[in-house]
Amino acid sequence: MSPPEVSIGSFCSTGSGSTPSSAKPEYFGGGIPWVKSGELWNNTIDHTEETVTQKGMQSARLKIVPRGSLLVAMHGATVGRTARLDIDATINQEICHICPDPTRAKAQYVWHALRAKMPELLARRGGGAQPNINQKIIRATKIPLPPLPEQRRIADVLDKADAIRRKREQAIALTEELLRSTFLEMFGDPVTNPKGWEEKPLGKVIERLDAGWSANGDSRPRSADEYGVLKISAVTSGVFRPEKHKAVSSAMASRALVTPRRGDLLLSRANTRELVAATCLVERDEPRLFLPDKIWRIVPFTHAATTSFLRYLMATPRFRARFVRTATGTSGSMLNVSKEKLWALSAPIPPLALQRKFTEIVWTGLHSKERQRRARIASDTLFASLVDAAFSVPPKSSP
Repeated sequence: MSPPEVSIGSFCSTGSGSTPSSAKPEYFGGGIPWVKSGELWNNTIDHTEETVTQKGMQSARLKIVPRGSLLVAMHGATVGRTARLDIDATINQEICHICPDPTRAKAQYVWHALRAKMPELLARRGGGAQPNINQKIIRATKIPLPPLPEQRRIADVLDKADAIRRKREQAIALTEELLRSTFLEMFGDPVTNPKGWEEKPLGKVIERLDAGWSANGDSRPRSADEYGVLKISAVTSGVFRPEKHKAVSSAMASRALVTPRRGDLLLSRANTRELVAATCLVERDEPRLFLPDKIWRIVPFTHAATTSFLRYLMATPRFRARFVRTATGTSGSMLNVSKEKLWALSAPIPPLALQRKFTEIVWTGLHSKERQRRARIASDTLFASLVDAAFSVPPKSSP
């Protein structure tokens, strides 16, 4: 028999915080943690970016939210994010805190149940240009509430499954960090050039830039007999994401296309300041996808450089900052880099044999990331099935 669904407000207390006046510097920098909604990106909050003083706390009528409470972002871009509070802290006005009655509910169980219900909860948000939820919506949300021992069992199972997912994600991130560190160890910082490599303008290293074509596509994945034009977001994360595309009919794609091939180096030539000049390596051929005009394929001279070397050269923060400073644009939200400015940039170019050694390391790392990615997908599927089994309510049978 399924446990009854109970509204969160019937067994939890809730509340929100506030923000001390930014015009009063004496209100900040004290010893009292203060959580902002943008910090709800991790499962657990065990420290905060900012703190407040006793004066700041009193001026904003802040109250301490106890350790073990659940936090939910109610406004703006972070709406729906959740986290568990692992310290005593204050919170801002964009966060709702939830404190379950320990005689009726285990906080960890409520957190998993709330995340499972989040799509339903977000469907009820309002607010026009800035969609939001509120405490009333949160308190009215119903979750199954079995006896405490069953809650504890479910929470323990989901905690273990979630930990596996997070380890997979960490392994993928660590592989990328290792490749960046290996680049610096082998070649040094390309701005200071501590190893004394010969510096050359990139126009002597790069043979050509292949520009794409921005076809009008549909906002859906392509079918088997269609083509897909890549979105800029296929590149900007630093990892090639072929699923980021728009469907284009074969009739529209009759012209010559620039299709991504394994080993290609792609660059976003137009974007915001944070994302312009982002690069990635293509890990497998994608003959049914093609580049838009805002993405370049960088083709180096085979005697001068490898795409793997150029990828990590251009991703080095200080070198990329030099490149981005050459970007032009009248809008603060969209900048463009030019072929001429890229050609004129100078960079230390080590011997090709050393670049090729680095390329072997890169592809070994990329293969490892792919194995971890597949394992993460499997663990995500397992976690989703466990959540569904724990919190889905079977339909009532007809009388």
